[in-house]
Amino acid sequence: METMQLVLTTLSLIISLSTVCTLIYGFGKFLAKPHDSLEQRVAVLESRLRDVDRELLKGKDNFHEQNVTNEVLIHSTLALIEFEIQYCLTEKKPMSNDLEKAKEDLHRYLAKK
Repeated sequence: METMQLVLTTLSLIISLSTVCTLIYGFGKFLAKPHDSLEQRVAVLESRLRDVDRELLKGKDNFHEQNVTNEVLIHSTLALIEFEIQYCLTEKKPMSNDLEKAKEDLHRYLAKK
């Protein structure tokens, strides 16, 4: 009877310990879940950040190209305005107010740059 009681007590102790270990393991997993979730979210955000940086660099090249194009167009427009003014002076034709205003506006814009 004593051995039976000892075996039952030992089994009860083993079952209790395994239950406690299982609870501790489950509780540890439960506590680690937000950490794991955050790691996944950070990985996704880092990936998106790399994509955004890549697109930004690509866009920077496009902006540089557009700035060069704008500069060429501004110089060309200024040359055309100067040519038209010179033509009017050479041919002794009246210069329109809009032409003179366009020249002043363009010079004012370029001075602000």
